[in-house]
Amino acid sequence: MKSPKLIIPIILALSFSLAACGGGNENEKAEKTNSGTSISEGAKEMQKTIADLKIQLKDKDSAKVKKSGAELEESWQKFEDGVKDKDKELYEKVETPLHTIEAGAKSEPLDGNTLSKAADELNNALTEVKNLK
Repeated sequence: MKSPKLIIPIILALSFSLAACGGGNENEKAEKTNSGTSISEGAKEMQKTIADLKIQLKDKDSAKVKKSGAELEESWQKFEDGVKDKDKELYEKVETPLHTIEAGAKSEPLDGNTLSKAADELNNALTEVKNLK
């Protein structure tokens, strides 16, 4: 019976092949988050939502503002841990206006000035997030 002698070489060969499959571009892996959204992609998505939010504020459409506020938080959750791991100060710089928008979007009547200012702050912070390495 030669099969017991072949078990160790087979196990080693499988181990090496599995280890080789785990490789890849480390920078790409570092930028991708658990949801598969890269930090820069997530920031761009949020900036599009902010642009919509600003239009909705001008139109005083509180239902759409509320929806956009929720969308911003959902988008942020997809990649916030990656930002937090790379730059805690920048993470806080995003969190502060984001929470203002979330709370303000739920209030009636809308405080357009406060929401607009927070949207601008968030947009500026997201520009920094997009360039995060």
